[in-house]
Amino acid sequence: MRILYIIIIISSSIALQGQKMFSLTEAIDYALSNHQSLKVSELDSDYAKWQYKEAKSIGMPNIKGNVNYTYYYQRPVQPTEDFISPAVYGVLFQEEVIQPRELGAPEVFEFSFVRKNDLSLGLSGEVLVFDGNFLKGLKAARMFMGLAEKQVQLTQQDIIHNVTRAYQSVQVAERNKSIIQNNINNINTLLRGAVLTYENGFIEELDVDRLRLSLENLKIEMEKLKQLIDISYNVLKYQMAYPLEEGFIISEDLEATVEQLILDPKQFIEDIDPTKRPEHNLLIDAIELDYADLTRIKQGYIPSVSAVASYGQSLQRDGLFNGNEAGFLSNGTVGLRARIPIYDGGFTKSKIEQKKIDIEKKNIELSEFDRAMKLQILNAQGNFENAKRSLEAAKKVLALNEKIFEKSQIKYTEGVGSSVEVSQAESSLYESQGQYIGALYDLLTTHTEIDIATGEILKTLEN
Repeated sequence: MRILYIIIIISSSIALQGQKMFSLTEAIDYALSNHQSLKVSELDSDYAKWQYKEAKSIGMPNIKGNVNYTYYYQRPVQPTEDFISPAVYGVLFQEEVIQPRELGAPEVFEFSFVRKNDLSLGLSGEVLVFDGNFLKGLKAARMFMGLAEKQVQLTQQDIIHNVTRAYQSVQVAERNKSIIQNNINNINTLLRGAVLTYENGFIEELDVDRLRLSLENLKIEMEKLKQLIDISYNVLKYQMAYPLEEGFIISEDLEATVEQLILDPKQFIEDIDPTKRPEHNLLIDAIELDYADLTRIKQGYIPSVSAVASYGQSLQRDGLFNGNEAGFLSNGTVGLRARIPIYDGGFTKSKIEQKKIDIEKKNIELSEFDRAMKLQILNAQGNFENAKRSLEAAKKVLALNEKIFEKSQIKYTEGVGSSVEVSQAESSLYESQGQYIGALYDLLTTHTEIDIATGEILKTLEN
C-alpha cells in the first residue's frame, strides 16, 4: 500500500512538471504578444503612419508621362472658299495680261488640317510652392500618428487589467479549493473516529449521520468549486488569448501575493501625475490635434501657389513610318498656378466655429477626467486600507474559529462534547473561511484598482 502511495505521488509530480505554468507577469506578457485587440490597435497605428506619408506626398513633386496615338480613318474636313483664284485673277487683270471680267461667286472646297496619324509624347510635372492648408494638414497628420500610438497604450492597459483580474480569480478559487479539501480531510478523520465510537455504543447514530451530512455537503461544494475553477481558467485563457483547448496552471500562491501587496509602498501616493494615464494623454493629443485642424481650416482663406512644367513631342504624318514627311515637333511650357479663395458662402467660417466648439468640449472632458482620476485614486487608496484592515480581522476570526473547532473535536472524541457543538463550531469555521477568502480577493482587487487609477499598471511593460 505504501509503495502504491509513493507511485501515485511521483506520477502526480511528473504530470505537474510536464504542464505549462504561468506567473502573473508571464500571463500578461503572453497576452500582450497574442491578443487580437492589441494587434488591431497596432495596425491602426501603422495605418496612421501611412496616412501621414500620404499627406506628405501631396507636397512632393508630381510627375506624369503620357503617350497618345490617334489614327483618323476618316479625317475631319472644313469647307473653305477659294481665295487663291480671285487673287491670281486680280493680279492678271491689273497687269492687263487678260481682259477684266466678272469671276462670279468663289468656289467652296473641302480642306483638312490633320494627317491620318497623330502621335504625341509628353512629360509634365507639378510641385506645391506654397499652401498653408497643406503645411497645417501635415502637422495634424503627424499628431494623429502619435494619437494612434497612445491608443495602443490604452489597449495594453485594458489587457493587463483584464488578465490580472482573471488571474486573481483563479488564485482565489484554487486557495478556496485547498481550504475545502482540508475541511474534507478533517471531517473524514472525525467521521472514522465517530463510527468506531458508535460501534462501541458510546454515541448515537444521529451523531454519525450529522458528520456524514457535513461531509456530503463539503463534497458538493468541492464539485461546484472545481467547475468554478474550470470556468475561471477559461476566462483567464480568453483574456490571455491562449488556446481554450490547451491547459496550464498558475504558479503564484495567493497568500504570498497578498503579503507582497501589503508591503508594497505604491498605495501611499501623495503626488498625482495625470500624464501616467493614457486616457489623459489621449485627450491632450486630441485637443492639440483640434487646434492644428483649426489652424488648417483658417489657412483656407490664404492663396496657394503651384509651379507647373511640361515638355512634349508630336508627330503628324499620313504615313506613320514615312521618313520623307515631317518628323517630331517639340513643345514645352513652364508656369505658375495660383488658387485664390474669394467667397465660399460662409463654409470655412462654419467649419471654424464647429472646431472651436469641439476644442471647448474636449477641454471640459480633460478637466473632468483629471478630477475623476483624483477621486478614483482617493477611493482606491481608502478601499485598499479598508481591505487590509478587513483581512487582518478575518485572519483573527479564522484563527479563533480554527481553535474552537479543534477543541470541540478533541472534546467530542474524548466523550465530553456533543456533535451539536462540533456542528456549530464547524459552521462558524466555514463562515470565517469564506470571509477570509473574500478579504484576500478584496485586497487583490483594490490594489489593482490603485494601479489602474494611477497609471502604474503600465509599468508592467517596463519590467
